[in-house]
Amino acid sequence: MPINPHHISLATKTCNPIRRDAPNHYVSTIHIDILHGVDQENIGEAKVYEVRMDQIINDDEWPLFDIFDGHSSDLGNLYDELFADDELIPTVEDELCDYNNIVLIKSIILKPEYRGQGLGGILALAIAERFGEQDIVVLKPWPISPDDPDNPTGVWDLPRLSETAQKTVAKKLGNSYMTAGFKPLFKGSAHLFLTHFRHPTATQLLLPLPG
Repeated sequence: MPINPHHISLATKTCNPIRRDAPNHYVSTIHIDILHGVDQENIGEAKVYEVRMDQIINDDEWPLFDIFDGHSSDLGNLYDELFADDELIPTVEDELCDYNNIVLIKSIILKPEYRGQGLGGILALAIAERFGEQDIVVLKPWPISPDDPDNPTGVWDLPRLSETAQKTVAKKLGNSYMTAGFKPLFKGSAHLFLTHFRHPTATQLLLPLPG
């Protein structure tokens, strides 16, 4: 079903508050509803993790590895790309030297009839723009499987893709996200990063309305 991206809006559904009594409590889980039109039809949802680096550094209570690894495999993989022994890896330090918090866009899922229209990059950028200009926003361009924990009740109709098809979809997702300004920090990176907001805005990516 063709969709006018100008009529899409985002609504934060829940946000787990930051607490300081355990490593994974420095990570806030944010659920976002993707709405369309005057009637605010729910056409999809997104899940985001925000790692509060400012509070982690100020409190100095827990190793970074414990904070990233204790929350999800996604954040654990991200930790491996950014840190070694709780210090930024030198190859990425120059790019991230002014960072504040780290925001991982875990998933963006649309109803089947709204997929394949190049909305991924626009939605990722619109989500990123909800956070601070000095936050690192990161995502992994890989399709979600029907068995993914983010689809526990099968509410979203997700195709079961072959390995070849997954790679094809991942390439298309990567291209869409890179058009929006996400870039790999280094060759071979599994994630794409948006740093310091040197990119077009979500509005600038939208095609002008006719007339």
